[in-house]
Amino acid sequence: MAIPGPGVAISMNTIATEFGGTVPHSLSEYYRGGGLVPNTPTNSAIPTSGQIAMGNFYGSANRVQIALTLAANTYNYDVYTNRGPTYAAGSSDITVTVNPGVIVGSTANPTYAMLVPSSFNPGDTVTIVNNGVIQGRGGNGGNGSPAGGATPGAGGGSALYVNRPTTVTNNGTIAGGGGGGGGGFGSGPMPPAKNPNTSGGGGGGGGAGFNGGTGGSGALSGGSGSPGTSPAGGSGGGPGGPSASGGGPGGGRGAAGTSIPGGGSGGGAGNYIVGNPFVTWPATGTRQGGVA
Repeated sequence: MAIPGPGVAISMNTIATEFGGTVPHSLSEYYRGGGLVPNTPTNSAIPTSGQIAMGNFYGSANRVQIALTLAANTYNYDVYTNRGPTYAAGSSDITVTVNPGVIVGSTANPTYAMLVPSSFNPGDTVTIVNNGVIQGRGGNGGNGSPAGGATPGAGGGSALYVNRPTTVTNNGTIAGGGGGGGGGFGSGPMPPAKNPNTSGGGGGGGGAGFNGGTGGSGALSGGSGSPGTSPAGGSGGGPGGPSASGGGPGGGRGAAGTSIPGGGSGGGAGNYIVGNPFVTWPATGTRQGGVA
């Protein structure tokens, strides 16, 4: 807790309570950068040597409090990259708050929607308070086939990556991307030029994500799959004829895509977190998908 600003009386005990030290206390213990007082912008009024007075300590703090608020939808949020100019290695407490209604997503697989890398100093603390949605990208739907088997759907992306001790209070939703639906099979084996009744399979639907997965292409007269959205997987495209199959729907948040017997398999669900052993969960909220 920071020492109050001007207008509030402070004492040697006030300074010692904030920064510690050895009894009997002396102001000479508390030069900035000397071991007790971090050399941070918050403490810039405290000298590193020479004359020092209690008035130099107004507004100073033993630790830097950094509040990062996500008030609009965003992608690929790296907490370390966004730590800001007041960050002081080893003395910073970083809190990231995702506001209600905000979605943090990923533009591409395998990029995470939000990541807390190991780049922070071990003395820092990192807390995430999620009141919105942190969601991986959806997997793309598989393409339909003109004859025989079809393309499998792609796996969904992961939402949150953590590679150092972090506290996550999840009051909202953290979800892996849905897997893409498998592509439908065609009625081959003869090509259309030799068999006018040949019809193609439909494309698989894209998995749920932010961004959602793209729908797979239909073959011949088969329909293309629909893209996924944040809450739901896309529908599969219809078959091009009675002897072919439609594509499988994409998976919803944290769910695998649908497989098509004889066609493409559905993509697997993404993880809601990678690095769970590093995380303390005061509130778990809604968590959908795998965990690693």
